[in-house]
Amino acid sequence: MLAKLFKHELKATSKVLVPVFLIAFIFTIVNRIILGFDIFHGVFTFIPALTLVGYVVSLIAVVVVTFVVLIIRFYKNLTSEEGYLMFTLPAKVSQLINSKLLAALLWTVLSFLAVILSLLVMYLRLNDFASIIDALQRGWTEINRAFGAKTILFIIDVIIMAILSIISNILSIYVSIAIGQLFHGHRLLASFGAYIGINIALQMFLVIATAVTGLLLPENINDTALLPTIIFPCIIVFYIFLNLLYYWVTNYLFSYKLNLE
Repeated sequence: MLAKLFKHELKATSKVLVPVFLIAFIFTIVNRIILGFDIFHGVFTFIPALTLVGYVVSLIAVVVVTFVVLIIRFYKNLTSEEGYLMFTLPAKVSQLINSKLLAALLWTVLSFLAVILSLLVMYLRLNDFASIIDALQRGWTEINRAFGAKTILFIIDVIIMAILSIISNILSIYVSIAIGQLFHGHRLLASFGAYIGINIALQMFLVIATAVTGLLLPENINDTALLPTIIFPCIIVFYIFLNLLYYWVTNYLFSYKLNLE
């Protein structure tokens, strides 16, 4: 059932997001052509500026529209009148949440990759690739010099933290919406308030935890050596705990405290 829900979620979101991605792609190609050929002069000099503005707006739209669409889908499907249909499906609440979480994670990663790829296509020239490869090689040498045998572990830790961070951001919105739906009026405002409250509490905890950790660690400790073996794993464990907490609260509220409009 999860596979069917995930497929349906991708199909529904792609109707809005694919056109946005295509528009950004078109603006990228058009601006690349315009930058490569100095053909606009006189009264037509406004055309490059106009297309460049469109390009910047399209890149912003890729990230912003993706974010907004995914939030609206979750909110409308599970807390509005559409929820009457969603919660009568032969699926567990966890499956409903999982399908939307997986789709949100996929689209979020794709949106960032699309922006990066667009910038590369827009501004890179053929003779720039040698410089990029050289920079990457020098970067890899510096990482190897800093971490030695733990270089691969360092990279794996960074990738895991990035994925868990994205999931955490998504789930923090989900749990805020789940809390907001408990109210009979002004649900969006309540969800926004819950999101702000959760993030304030989280930031306060992180500040306190960082301060305590700084006091406990010896001053002469080698921080670089600790990154892939102690510090990053601790951050990963924290993210896992936080994500599980967000997920459990969201699942519990939709399972036992559902309050549809």
